[in-house]
Amino acid sequence: MGGAKRWLEEIEARGWTDLGTTVCSDCVSDEALQRFVQLGGGRAECSYCSRTPEWPDASANTELILELIVDGFRTEYEDPIEQVLYSSADGGYQMAIYDPEDLLEIHEVTENGDLFADLARSITQMEWVPRDPYAASPTQALQWGWEGFRDFVKHRRRYTFLAFDQSTADGAGEIAMHGIPAAVTAAVEEAGQITTLVAGTSWWRVRPHDASKSYSSARDLGSPPDGVARDNRMTPKGIGAFYGASTAAGARAEVAGYAGKSLDGTIGKFALLRDVLVVDLTTAGAIPSLFDPEEGHKRAARKFMHDFVKDVAKIADPSDTQNLDYVPTQIIAEYFRYELHVDEERVGGVIWRSSRDSSVTNCVLFVGNEAMAEQGTGSDVSILALDPKSVARIDAPL
Repeated sequence: MGGAKRWLEEIEARGWTDLGTTVCSDCVSDEALQRFVQLGGGRAECSYCSRTPEWPDASANTELILELIVDGFRTEYEDPIEQVLYSSADGGYQMAIYDPEDLLEIHEVTENGDLFADLARSITQMEWVPRDPYAASPTQALQWGWEGFRDFVKHRRRYTFLAFDQSTADGAGEIAMHGIPAAVTAAVEEAGQITTLVAGTSWWRVRPHDASKSYSSARDLGSPPDGVARDNRMTPKGIGAFYGASTAAGARAEVAGYAGKSLDGTIGKFALLRDVLVVDLTTAGAIPSLFDPEEGHKRAARKFMHDFVKDVAKIADPSDTQNLDYVPTQIIAEYFRYELHVDEERVGGVIWRSSRDSSVTNCVLFVGNEAMAEQGTGSDVSILALDPKSVARIDAPL
């Protein structure tokens, strides 16, 4: 094989031709590409802005970002030739086709016109479509699957949905209903939504009750016994768990949402006696760049989590007297509880942002009434301790 042929095959395999230019990090818009140019630490004059970069900016051979760009494109796009129907009579490919200029613009690689033009002409593959173009994207599969799951378990099949039933996958690339809890759990892990609440973290809790009654002990104010546990966002009726808020005002506001504007009851502050692993739905991490070789694989999970954390925090419909809106999150939370673990430690709760006050964090900890203790006491099963100085009656309108 001649040298020229080998060279052409190499270009085809890697997907770009040499430019022989230097680019500075300031001429690149994408943060991942900027970071990789900066890591090189070069100080050569940029071919596109004619400046010599100063720290923290740097410069590098343009081929460095070309390799990352093409590799990134290949993770979410592919050549339409093997996948898309082609009809000369109907104008070619029967699907929207992207060229390099389209993809460079969509993914906001650069605002420098000369660099944009050089990158576009250097990329050798001229036609691109989303990978597996007739199927849902990984993000869409999660989003559509979760939307379908919410309706499915509320109105069609609640107690046997985990039985295999491929008919519940409604289209190419979607996830069957029995697979949604596992898929959401995998997305939580992939997106890095697991954190540790350290011992000493405090949570306020309100117990509504008739004004004629009085409660002050940890077991009276903490997780309700299973027999009296009511339906809640993350746990069903009959399964006791600890619900709390990061502030006293937040705890009162949450309880007032179902107990009424004029609230009688008792409030107290509990502190964790040990570290607890939780699913953190207070926020979703930034969606990584398509061109980040270390974090790019998290894009689908992070995109889904941005919608999921908002959905979880929504206020339940007041007209939903049967608490059906809670059913999907109850199922997912229970799946977290028993199937999600890190280094053999199971997840012990979920935290999320209050929809009534975004500065307040709410929690559910999967602990029963027996895990409540008075401050300074406790046993091997104790997880939360009540500060007696925090206990106060609530008998005024919110």
